[in-house]
Amino acid sequence: MQLNDTKIVGPRVIALDAPSAPWVIEIQNRLNQKGFRVHRWSSRTRVTEQTSATRSKSYNEAEARYVLVVEGFAPYDWANRCFGGGFKFDHISTDLVDTSTNETVLNINGSGYSENCPPMSGTIFGDIANAVDAAWSR
Repeated sequence: MQLNDTKIVGPRVIALDAPSAPWVIEIQNRLNQKGFRVHRWSSRTRVTEQTSATRSKSYNEAEARYVLVVEGFAPYDWANRCFGGGFKFDHISTDLVDTSTNETVLNINGSGYSENCPPMSGTIFGDIANAVDAAWSR
């Protein structure tokens, strides 16, 4: 669900704040197919500024203004994986957050089967990528 009507204008660069789970790469791949540059972390550069003669401040400089926060659970042991390589999610939730305003721009929640889970395959990863894509102006 998009939380406002304003489309994002700017580079299609986002960072992922997601668990180290094998299904996260599926989201990343679909975002790449939509033309997004996806970073695993929102910043890598440490900046120090001298604010006065006796004081300085340090911070991480953001490379991506938007962060896709992903939380979910899908067992990935051999007994619970789909034969096609997909996953059965107990739950998955994603929030696209604007780091400059600290506001959630988009929220997607779901559960069930992902792609590659015949015969009950779903569209979880594609739905996430399509929703993020739709949040940007063309």
